[in-house]
Amino acid sequence: MLADQHLVDAQQFGKSLIGLSKVANSVSHEFFFETITHDPRSYQIRFCVGPSRENGLVQELFAVLVSAQFPAFPPVLLQLAKPFIVSTFEGIIKTVLNRKSEASLAIDKIHDLAVRHSEFASQVHKGHMRDKAWLKRMVENLAKENRASLREVPDPIGRTVRIMEFGGDGKNPVLIDEPAAEVLRAHEPMQLGDPVEYDVKIEGVFKTNGACRIRLLSDDRIVSGKITDPALDQPHNIYCVY
Repeated sequence: MLADQHLVDAQQFGKSLIGLSKVANSVSHEFFFETITHDPRSYQIRFCVGPSRENGLVQELFAVLVSAQFPAFPPVLLQLAKPFIVSTFEGIIKTVLNRKSEASLAIDKIHDLAVRHSEFASQVHKGHMRDKAWLKRMVENLAKENRASLREVPDPIGRTVRIMEFGGDGKNPVLIDEPAAEVLRAHEPMQLGDPVEYDVKIEGVFKTNGACRIRLLSDDRIVSGKITDPALDQPHNIYCVY
């Protein structure tokens, strides 16, 4: 992968940033103005890209208020905006991947913010933040509203990079790997399954990107796959689409 040399395809990276900023705009608009939309004409907050950090593949996004009049936000809203956006983004990703238990854990993080901060719970969204069922519907609606943008987010993954991390400041970030990227990019409903061990025979491999055709020996079926860790001294990790 080009990322091994600290490089990433410029067009793929640009498309990913566009998709990510659209989702971030939608989530932050819901957080501050309590309305779910993906219409950029409604946004009063714009996300800007800051200077690249060392190695050139870490980008910081900054939220900038662009409305003519400065609205009076409660201080706690500004304090909790980042953890809310990161946890909500995680919940959206896990919802699209149909990882229900992991989506529930992300929703728990949002709920915990409300429980720990009574001012946040009482002033924001009419107190609904303490209702997990309401939070679940909010995340599901955001996922549905931003489905097209979410297809753009993982554009470099599996092509010039292997994995993407979002938020967390290096601690417990939201991870998107190659199997997750395939599900996010799909136009038809897909589901990210749990890891399963198979005995397989590799029928052919594209040396440029590790894509392959493999035969599942258990039921003599050929499926598409991708070798994700081509180590020579241990069994390969391969993700399959079938």
